[in-house]
Amino acid sequence: MEKQNTDFYNRKYAEGDFSYDPVTERSWLEKHIVDRFGLSPGDRVLDLGCGKGLHAALLSSFGLRMFGVEPSFQGVMGAIERGSKAIFIRDSASALEHYFDENEFDMIFCRGMSWYHRELDRICPATGVDVREATGDFFRYIKPGGLFVLQICTDFSGNHPDEDAYNNRLSSYLELFEPHGEIVSTTNWAGVDLVNDEQAEVVKGGIVIATRKVICSHPGQHFH
Repeated sequence: MEKQNTDFYNRKYAEGDFSYDPVTERSWLEKHIVDRFGLSPGDRVLDLGCGKGLHAALLSSFGLRMFGVEPSFQGVMGAIERGSKAIFIRDSASALEHYFDENEFDMIFCRGMSWYHRELDRICPATGVDVREATGDFFRYIKPGGLFVLQICTDFSGNHPDEDAYNNRLSSYLELFEPHGEIVSTTNWAGVDLVNDEQAEVVKGGIVIATRKVICSHPGQHFH
């Protein structure tokens, strides 16, 4: 099932890419990722499901040590051709253990990855992935005190069309990330704070949710 998903993106990226304005995207990343979360040159950041690598390449221009993981051959080829300092790996996000050490990254940035467009509370029939389990695994590769930042489209309606991306509710994303650390920021893409399901559905505009991995000083003692 994951192969079918990868085949779709191979066809998509062979024909082109999503429509992005690099200047606009870089400005957004600077304001809403680099500055908001205090990233500094030399910080190690992993872009999960990086596609053709635009956002990884733009983030590398701020001096970040960027790595991108993408299962699509066409996606990785397009990412490499951008000529940035980012390092790109063609493999599934479920295969991080083959490339990275635990506690390696200051941030994992996940923008538009298809796994988070579908079921968040059970195995997804379309991909065969249990996002709850996968998300917990991703946190193994984040340093204590580091962040997992998800940026994903949703109108928060709870509408789950059969042949399209789901519009998961704010509460569904909160429930997904709360077991893994402290949720330190929940906004839409414009930076408007999201408060509850009702307000989020009125505000709309997608979600940027950041979760800080707990720092454990002693067994059974957590500090945020």
